Amino acid sequence: MPILLTSPASAAPATMTARRVGVIDMARGVALLAMALYHGSWDLTYLGLANFDLFGDPLWLAARTGILGSFLILSGLSLVLAAEDGIDRRRFLRRFAMLALAAGGVSAVSVAMFPDSPIFFGVLHHMAVASLLGLALLRLPWPVLLLLGVAVIALGETVALPLFDQPWLRWVGLMTFEPESNDYVPLFPWFGGFLFGMALGRLWRPGPTLAPGGMVGRWFAWAGRHSLAVYLLHQPVLFGLLSLLAMGIGADPADIRSFQTSCVATCTSSGGEMERCTATCRCVSDDLNRAGLWSDFIHDRLTADSSRKVDGVIQSCGNR
Repeated sequence: MPILLTSPASAAPATMTARRVGVIDMARGVALLAMALYHGSWDLTYLGLANFDLFGDPLWLAARTGILGSFLILSGLSLVLAAEDGIDRRRFLRRFAMLALAAGGVSAVSVAMFPDSPIFFGVLHHMAVASLLGLALLRLPWPVLLLLGVAVIALGETVALPLFDQPWLRWVGLMTFEPESNDYVPLFPWFGGFLFGMALGRLWRPGPTLAPGGMVGRWFAWAGRHSLAVYLLHQPVLFGLLSLLAMGIGADPADIRSFQTSCVATCTSSGGEMERCTATCRCVSDDLNRAGLWSDFIHDRLTADSSRKVDGVIQSCGNR
């Protein structure tokens, strides 16, 4: 699941000796809401409850870019503002460790749930690396940070080298193909957004009056202050609730829909009748699910014994 696609990972793990800026917390809270809506749309599509073209529709692609970019800009901005009075090394390391552990946890869960598209360098991984790189660039003037951001984005969008196709370098970006991952946020071009935020932090000094007002503003600010926790919890809750809904109304998840389409196309191209092909393919997916073989079948993890069982299911469905 695209765990976005984004994450907030709050600010980069910088010192928090500087005061919090309410308007930044509120902006991060608004971005969290946008992210939750995007993730909910992905969940609905994956579970067969809707059919949003998240990876083809220009509007959805722009939404993803805007949401992720807003978090990166806010994080770069927060790093600069938080470091105005110096870096609290102990607090920085603690925050960095939280990010790294959260990123590792997301990767582990994604491997278990989506082995064909695991998250190996998603937004949390990016935030951890960006925070370290940002420390080295803290004292640069804003024009240099801005130019570096433009250069990172330009390189990420125009350069593709086979060298970076190697698994251990894919976190950098600059690949010749898009890897299968539910949340891929490589250094190039996305670190450019973080640098833009740092440049903004050099230019802008928010005053103490910039605080959220009203109940809604305070709720957004609260979410922004706890953005890492909100990020880690919102998607499991959304996905779990929508999964229950999908099961309740009998909706087919994405992998079953994909199998049905491919299976029926293969069957009819071999001379089978559409109605019979549809029934046979449905029988196969249903029986494999009941036998506990579906996940291994769809992810090509069958053993010799389970392959024989799958062949038996296919033969049985074909004879009905």
